[in-house]
Amino acid sequence: MRAIKIDPVEKTVSEIELAVDPNKSLDELYRLIGCDLVQLVQLDRGIVLVCDEEARLKPIRGAFTFFGTGMVIAGTAIVLGGSGNRLKPLREGKRTFDLITV
Repeated sequence: MRAIKIDPVEKTVSEIELAVDPNKSLDELYRLIGCDLVQLVQLDRGIVLVCDEEARLKPIRGAFTFFGTGMVIAGTAIVLGGSGNRLKPLREGKRTFDLITV
């Protein structure tokens, strides 16, 4: 499944391909994000950000924000398509997310 990985520590935004359907198992997302519990944040209709639910309780090594929003995300995140009920491949490309402050 096509997704975007945002890594504020490495200061990278990259397209990735998930090997496992996240609707069946979250293990790959846990590994990529480096967490034990994920939070789904609806960014826009059809765009979901998956991040570490407990990131702000840990020492913050990196964070990012989207221009024009007050939302700050601590740690690595994955952007997928769909909604909180069903995740889908992301239709938007990397260029859409290049305006992220990391």
